[in-house]
Amino acid sequence: MRKKRVNRILDQCQVLMLGLGLLCVLALLLLVKPGAADPDPGPVAAAATTPFPAPEGLRIAVGSDLHLDPDHEGQAGGGHVSYNLELADALLWDAKEQGAEMILLTGDLVNGGKPHRHRALAEKLHAAEAEGLSVYVLPGNHDLAPIGQRDFAALYADFGYDEACSRDAASLSYCVKREGLMLLMMDTAGYSVSAIDLPGAPGSDRDDAFLTEETLRWAEGLLRQAQDEGLRVLAAGHYNLLPEICQTPGSGFHVENGRRFAELLRAYGVPLYLSGHMHVPAVYQAEGLTELLTGYLLSYPTAYSILDMTDSGLRYTPRRIDVDAWARQAGQTDPALTHFAQWQQEGLRSYSTANVEYMTQRNPLNKTEAGQAADFFYAAMDAYWSGTLIQQRSALEAMPGYAPFFRCAKGYAYGWWLRDLMENSSPLLSGFTLDLEPLS
Repeated sequence: MRKKRVNRILDQCQVLMLGLGLLCVLALLLLVKPGAADPDPGPVAAAATTPFPAPEGLRIAVGSDLHLDPDHEGQAGGGHVSYNLELADALLWDAKEQGAEMILLTGDLVNGGKPHRHRALAEKLHAAEAEGLSVYVLPGNHDLAPIGQRDFAALYADFGYDEACSRDAASLSYCVKREGLMLLMMDTAGYSVSAIDLPGAPGSDRDDAFLTEETLRWAEGLLRQAQDEGLRVLAAGHYNLLPEICQTPGSGFHVENGRRFAELLRAYGVPLYLSGHMHVPAVYQAEGLTELLTGYLLSYPTAYSILDMTDSGLRYTPRRIDVDAWARQAGQTDPALTHFAQWQQEGLRSYSTANVEYMTQRNPLNKTEAGQAADFFYAAMDAYWSGTLIQQRSALEAMPGYAPFFRCAKGYAYGWWLRDLMENSSPLLSGFTLDLEPLS
């Protein structure tokens, strides 16, 4: 049984890596500036984006994987997408509009650690703070090299590092206290060893993600302090802790000592760990610890996470950025931005049709079945990204295109990936509440 389980995990690693590649392609197709050759998908209804109710307690926004890259703005290909600058602005604006007091950015801030890209993002973050939104950042695996750890901390001094009540000497991890809350911001590394230049950082001969013994001792001391002072704790890092794939070295998702850090969070009653990296929204729960993965900013549906912390609970709700409203107030004239939600929906519809057409070259369907399969694929992908795939499973299975889609998808990544999603996606993706002990 153990061998079969290990093989299944390794299969999941390959599946997920391929799935992430497909999702990056999806991001490119949905976020490149339209050209004359784009197919006309016909009218598609855009999902409504409505304002959140006023916060009852502390509202925290969480964004991840911005991959800001001004060098490729207005271009597509090579893993870069256009509108990355505009979407960063829209994220910060929307978070403030929804009443968030702070936003946590959990790594992969830029697409490659070049200083001018970081400076471009820092300028946007300064503007957001001038509007009253506190910003706290973490490095991801794409953020360092050529810049090193010391340069990163200097560039983002105003976004966590200078405000920190404690900084780890062995990493870019830091801690902030405010409003009865301790933010434990963990640097999970994963970047080039050439970027490791903090005086207290240990030497390393690999670029894997890791938490050192020194960092774990530092974190435990702060968790003990929070317990003594009656503070709630939220922990965040770029890399993930709880998914099965994170237990597999060499997968690209493994964090050395990640399991030990998760045990430490459980021991001190930390309810939630925030991460990114996988580029897909997800919720994992194991032995009293919940992990919330915030998806890739540049992929459909350009969403982030909102946390509401009250005296008794912590509520998570996904939030689709109202790019249309941001574009209007920012004076944008590009129709893809002023009608962004509809443009994205049309892009998803075109993408669904194009993929079915491609797969039917090997696994033919008649014209009616192909149209039905595309309708199903579009509906399923939209439900997945909106966090309601499990809730809509029965209705999706009843669609005429359900069986034709899986016939034409046989042997293709989207076949097993979508079937697995329909069986295993968490119902918590559409939102959840964690009960909290009252503050003393």
